[in-house]
Amino acid sequence: MNPINTFGRISAAFSAAAALLALGVATAGAGCGAPGGGAPVSQTLSRSPAAQAELHRILTRFASGARAERIALEPELVAFRERYPGDDLIRVADAHLAWIALEQGDVRRAEALSAEIEARGRGATEDIARVLRGAALRRAGKPKPAFGVLRPLVSKVIDSYVRSLLNEEVTSAAMEAGAWTQALELMGVWLREAGDDERAAVRAQIGTLLRKVPIEHLVIALRAGQAAGEVVDPEVDLRSLVAERLAIVARERRDVALAKELLDRAGPLLGRQGDAVFEIAAGAGTARVEPPTVGLLLSTRTPESRRRSVEVAAGVAHGLGLLRPGSDARLVSRDVGGEGGVEEALSSLTAEGAAVLIAGSNREQATAAAKFARANEIPVLLVHPPEPAALDGAFVFVVGEEPARSIEVLAAALAERGARPVALVGGGAGGQQGAPAGAAAPSAAAAAPGAAAAAPGAASAPPAEGGVALALPCDGTFDPRALRPLGIRGLILAGDAPCAEQAIRAAPRSVTIALGFEAAISPPPGSLVATAGPFPFAAPPPGASGAATALGAWLAIHPAPPSFWAALGRDAGVLAWAGVQKLPKTGTEDPAEVKARRLAAASSLSSARAELWTTSATGFGGKRVLSREVGYREIGKAR
Repeated sequence: MNPINTFGRISAAFSAAAALLALGVATAGAGCGAPGGGAPVSQTLSRSPAAQAELHRILTRFASGARAERIALEPELVAFRERYPGDDLIRVADAHLAWIALEQGDVRRAEALSAEIEARGRGATEDIARVLRGAALRRAGKPKPAFGVLRPLVSKVIDSYVRSLLNEEVTSAAMEAGAWTQALELMGVWLREAGDDERAAVRAQIGTLLRKVPIEHLVIALRAGQAAGEVVDPEVDLRSLVAERLAIVARERRDVALAKELLDRAGPLLGRQGDAVFEIAAGAGTARVEPPTVGLLLSTRTPESRRRSVEVAAGVAHGLGLLRPGSDARLVSRDVGGEGGVEEALSSLTAEGAAVLIAGSNREQATAAAKFARANEIPVLLVHPPEPAALDGAFVFVVGEEPARSIEVLAAALAERGARPVALVGGGAGGQQGAPAGAAAPSAAAAAPGAAAAAPGAASAPPAEGGVALALPCDGTFDPRALRPLGIRGLILAGDAPCAEQAIRAAPRSVTIALGFEAAISPPPGSLVATAGPFPFAAPPPGASGAATALGAWLAIHPAPPSFWAALGRDAGVLAWAGVQKLPKTGTEDPAEVKARRLAAASSLSSARAELWTTSATGFGGKRVLSREVGYREIGKAR
């Protein structure tokens, strides 16, 4: 049971309880409407004035009582049933016995009683029974069915003490089902409908629930709330609680972007936290270094960038040792979003004290991050190469690799084996995978010599020596008939795991399969696999050392070996840790000291040596681009 009793003392307890007993005091045959013109309320009449008076006294105490007081009324309700076995008020008594069973934690009995009452009840009594059945379902661990039962009753229940139970239970059901948008809407209803003497308790309970709501949903609610108009009374407006929760998050994370948005959208609602939020927002341009902090830039704008970001983040966390006990590393992250884009997100990371940044899940983002690194003299590790012109400067370090390099290597390897012409599947073929609708982008096949894109089943220009003759997208079911007109003998899978798995299942046995970096799946026998240093990994044999031992640590936490992007993220994390681990253990905002520490971090990155997963090199070796030989290996016997 929740320690906060939101069914507690209602100021209108007497009239609420009396309503259940006096529902039929209207003229016989006339509709007795609910307030606001709702559905007609059923008549609950008693043939005995004594029965009505007795139950009235019991329900008055029930409506105003706390949990223990309600449970203590069970003997009186049972005795009432025995004294008046044929009275219509029995179902009202039974509804409150079901409520007591719920308070006692006997959800099966509560659900059974309420279902029975629903079957023979009408009007207010049926509503109570439905509320109790939904509450029993929720407390039995069935939030989705509970939500389905309770949601239609919201703002339709007359009695205030029943409405309090309904609002708490339907909000909790939405939370437990992960229906964050509906949960926030219902919190607003709950707060508005709470009585004056219970509002403080309801606000406290909602405040606790808001800690479990993902931050992005709270930000959406804040923006929607601003569009709803002025706040009349903060005590009954959910926006005040959402702003309070986001202010705490902004302070804990030193999130400059969030602090600025809070001031713009909800400044009057911040109360005592306003000054602290203002200080964080004002620090957007303040240079800071906190020990030992690494900043990670993510992007969730497209399915492809979202997948890459998730994989890179897992690798970075592993490289920094964040999942190992006693790790000193600190990782802060930002998602590229809003109007400010890459520059604003990176500025926010530097304001949180990051001395080294990791960014660049695609060429555009990497180029923007490189520009930021030069302008702000802060080292940035890029997991995707930027435009060649962006490689200048002492603060730009390229860890990543152009995915198209694996396509070139595999196309040449297939040609050497006589497996030509070659088709390319996914990886941007026929339109960039994951790009926004309508965005023009060159085919990834163009990265390979002599590539010629073609729609499935369409003829294509004759391939150049060792080139790609046909490019097929991975935005639908792979159709092997598209390979026949050109007599395709080699198939390069450049898309993600689902794309590769689909193509392998459908490909003719006469075709030789080659897997690029993005295809993070177990390769079939006889296929070719693009390699970069130790990548890709198989599970390490017992007693293995070196990279295999490191992989063992990965597999102790993750269900499969790392993808290429996770391996790149791991290497970036290892190198970033080398850049920050020897910095002073105290934070600073002194401009000269911040500049010196960032320069020291860049120097440490340049000379760092470590065993890496995507290259046989052990570091940059004084350069700015990680040396890497992209090759291939053959898997087992021929298909």
